[in-house]
Amino acid sequence: MYEIRTLTVHYGKPLPDDMDDAKDEIETFLLKFSDAIDKYKSQFNISPTYLRIAFPNPPFLENLESFTKLLEDLTEKYSINLGQIDSNYSKLSDAILLIANNKMFASILMKGNDWDEAIKISKALHELTSNLPELGANIGVNTLNEKFFITPYYPLASAIPGKIMISAALTYPNYLKDSYTKNGYDGMITSIIDAAKVAQDMAMYVSNILNIEYAGVDLSVSPWMEESSLGLVEQVSGVRLPKPGFAYGLKKVNDALLIASKSLKTIGFNEVMLPIAEDSKLKARASENEFNARDLVKLSGVCLAGLDLVVVPYNIVDVAGLLLDESAYAKTKSKTLGVRIIPVENVEPGDKVSLGRFGETPVISI
Repeated sequence: MYEIRTLTVHYGKPLPDDMDDAKDEIETFLLKFSDAIDKYKSQFNISPTYLRIAFPNPPFLENLESFTKLLEDLTEKYSINLGQIDSNYSKLSDAILLIANNKMFASILMKGNDWDEAIKISKALHELTSNLPELGANIGVNTLNEKFFITPYYPLASAIPGKIMISAALTYPNYLKDSYTKNGYDGMITSIIDAAKVAQDMAMYVSNILNIEYAGVDLSVSPWMEESSLGLVEQVSGVRLPKPGFAYGLKKVNDALLIASKSLKTIGFNEVMLPIAEDSKLKARASENEFNARDLVKLSGVCLAGLDLVVVPYNIVDVAGLLLDESAYAKTKSKTLGVRIIPVENVEPGDKVSLGRFGETPVISI
């Protein structure tokens, strides 16, 4: 079967100038959000795995430490994304460290026009992961510099200033793989639509109770351990990553998502995701040194595979180059591509690094 992965509220309403008042407003809204979910569950016996809230950009950026501590107790129940930080921000390294250390999320807006910016972001990521590698999972890079990007997926989720919206996402790789195996390509498309309509129904129900806008469902195929996106794509393509023909399979699954989207209101990425740390098959394949970071970057030409939850050896210049390459693909496609790359000192390809809730994750070469 499938799961409703998350309902994400995109909270663009301006917060009060006082931090305590802002915290009270956020907490009050989240309680109403939870109550609406409980009402849906009592009627339909289904609920999302995660409840998330995303802001346009970090409130009280100059007093970020105080604000994140105020919200600390809320992170036990809700995932909080503080939004987007411009790469030119003078305290970029300090900001992302504070956010990640306080169990929250954020993304860095990358213009992708020069090496200086890429090096600055790379250094900030290196500083972040040198404290604790798993912190790298909380910070992404938006390589298209698309402000206020609306997706339920962290850490690139944001909000449109002045608006409050809600979106939904699914976990369904094995459900789609089984459907493809039993019923073929058209059957897989039907299964995408059927699952997404349930997520859409839930999000619309909650949006009506909260009197906010329903933004859409992100149809992206996102894994969680044994729920493997790689397994689905290899079934459709008929070959193993990274053999010739794998990109063809990616495109076929993405085409199915595009066809399905015609029957739904969609938002966000709507493409296959291949985050190494979240996909057991990808982890196993990475352990066998069958692909490197550059191979994954090239896959961005046909889908959202890209560099997601990828652990690589410490190298500021090469990581900056990977960011620029991803930005080049994003601009060519005119589509947002998110990157989560985790550089770690004193490791070699094939070594394993603990990423907290994601477990042991293999290092791959650049």
